[in-house]
Amino acid sequence: MDRLNSILFVVGVSLSKVSGLLLFPCAYAFISETHGSIEFLATSLIAFILAFLFMRPGTTINLDFKTQDIFLITLIIWIIDCLFSALPFYFILHCSYTNAFFETMSGLTTFGGTVFTNLDSLPHSILLWRSMLQWVGGVGFVVIAVAILPKLNVGGMKLFQSENSEKNKETPKTTTLAKNIIFVYIITTTCCFICYMCCGMNYFDAICHAFTTLATGGFSTHNASMGAFNANAQWVCILFMIIGSLPFMLYVKCFKRNSLSYLFKNQQVAGYLKFIVFVGIALSIYLYIKNNFTVGDSLRYGLFNVVSIVTTSGFALGDWASWGEFASMIVLFILPLGGCTGGTSGGIKYFRIQIISVLFKRQCKELLHPLAIIPQTYNGHQINDSIIRSVVAFFLSYMLVLMVSSLIITFDDIDIMVALTSSISAISNVGPSFGSPEVIAATYEHLPTMTKWILSADMLCGRLEILTVMVLFFPKIWNLTEK
Repeated sequence: MDRLNSILFVVGVSLSKVSGLLLFPCAYAFISETHGSIEFLATSLIAFILAFLFMRPGTTINLDFKTQDIFLITLIIWIIDCLFSALPFYFILHCSYTNAFFETMSGLTTFGGTVFTNLDSLPHSILLWRSMLQWVGGVGFVVIAVAILPKLNVGGMKLFQSENSEKNKETPKTTTLAKNIIFVYIITTTCCFICYMCCGMNYFDAICHAFTTLATGGFSTHNASMGAFNANAQWVCILFMIIGSLPFMLYVKCFKRNSLSYLFKNQQVAGYLKFIVFVGIALSIYLYIKNNFTVGDSLRYGLFNVVSIVTTSGFALGDWASWGEFASMIVLFILPLGGCTGGTSGGIKYFRIQIISVLFKRQCKELLHPLAIIPQTYNGHQINDSIIRSVVAFFLSYMLVLMVSSLIITFDDIDIMVALTSSISAISNVGPSFGSPEVIAATYEHLPTMTKWILSADMLCGRLEILTVMVLFFPKIWNLTEK
């Protein structure tokens, strides 16, 4: 029973943070005299009361968690926070709870797909809440957990690793790590906000898009997404989408040592940036030759859409589906890849592609030189069998979730291409997918109820690196009475 109370205590702490966050759109609605203040306040009070009930039994317990408890805490926090964060959509917009939950899960996981098609007419308090969900979903909730759990005598680094698989041995304390990441995250968000303001955005659009750009989430305040703004704002968006997709721990290193060398010398970052430039220029050349774009427009449209998909942001600029089959194939190819580990992006993550490449090269060399001893290294470190097994297990679990979810979605008589690519997009937390004009625009309102719940589960699996959720299917992990 003590284990259960300890887990509920940590979940209650997280839910109390949601209660506090709800007060920001509540205050905005009250000050701006727009709709939503009462609904946000009521949701905040409900969340606070439940958080208090969760926390009360655990206040006198010496918190000591096992590894399986960390997995449970990670999953339960995301689900509980999502359940309550969905209430403002339900109360204010009078939509179904399925749509409210889908929108909230999309925000917290930075998926970016939406069930709302009239963004320009939504209350500003709701638009702000959507953006805040993505901002805290990018790294906020995980960083808060890393900052809180060490104070509760919990090995918070393991929880942090459920979102970021890279270890940093130079970081002495998890609380210091969390504070540093929060600091960098706030600074970069502020810089993005200022840049958007300088590009002509109004205050509200600038803050909302700064939140969702750094989170690589893709929620916008307008139906036209980034197409509603000028070219300068779109270039700013490209820059900060890339910044959000890079490892924040490297920013911390660069800041501490006043040098950007740690960022660009990193094998993952260097390869990732080269890949973006290569694919972006390839699409830009295609647009210039085949679609009669000017040089400037071809570069802007090409790089923007490649960066948006690769970083799993999902912002829209133009209709890439109408540019020809080559453009669609590029988008389909890069759809599941994702950004760097340690950034806010979803997807497979670029370092896993690099490790597979290392293994492929080694296998080819061994075929040519069977007796040679060929080392496996990545970013200056030896790739051992444990790393190989974990990468293989990730790909297998990715394919398993993809096949199962796509199969279930087709049971709702959904087109095969929509089912398959929507599942890929949801697991990779991208947003847009293929098969119909609606999902290409990352709009999922027309999909059946069961499909929305399946895609919500896909979003959660992808955001928690899949295996974190898969281990919860072992019955032993749910035995909370075991000491």
